[in-house]
Amino acid sequence: MPTPDHISTWKKLVTRSLCVNDATYQRFCERVELGDLTRDENPESHFDVYFLPVNSRTKQVFIVHHKKSGLWLSPGGHIDKGETPYQAVNRETAEELGVQNFFKQEPQPFFFSIVDIDRQHQACKSHFDLWYKLETDGSNFNVDPKEFYNTKWMTIPEAQKIVTDLSNLQALKRIEKYFE
Repeated sequence: MPTPDHISTWKKLVTRSLCVNDATYQRFCERVELGDLTRDENPESHFDVYFLPVNSRTKQVFIVHHKKSGLWLSPGGHIDKGETPYQAVNRETAEELGVQNFFKQEPQPFFFSIVDIDRQHQACKSHFDLWYKLETDGSNFNVDPKEFYNTKWMTIPEAQKIVTDLSNLQALKRIEKYFE
């Protein structure tokens, strides 16, 4: 059972304004109170981090054609047992983009989404996703070819043509505001 401090920390991280609607925020609050937030602790319902590389100068985002999902997405991954979201986003950035300790201090997410998964062969039924903006020109990327078929820098309209995942599309829409 999570402690009140643990619940409070998570509820400070995700506010209603990060969610697409009240129902999403309510599900987040209910899920945090259940505890066991990582895939190791709860394979059916757990938290993940996504990070969207953004180049504000060129007004482009970096997306990947992920081998495991077969989809064009933002990079990201599961939060491991004992990790904070901050530790997870830095670990995943290192694993997927080859950039060590990108975030020097804990970043604030720009978006929160929930993805319900309806695949019989998969234990996971829900992903609770924290989204982080990664401001970069990508010059220090050393992308792991085992993870992706392809990677691209694209404008938001270009990305919206090949990204089909709803939460990724919603994140792109939110990032668009940074470019205005």
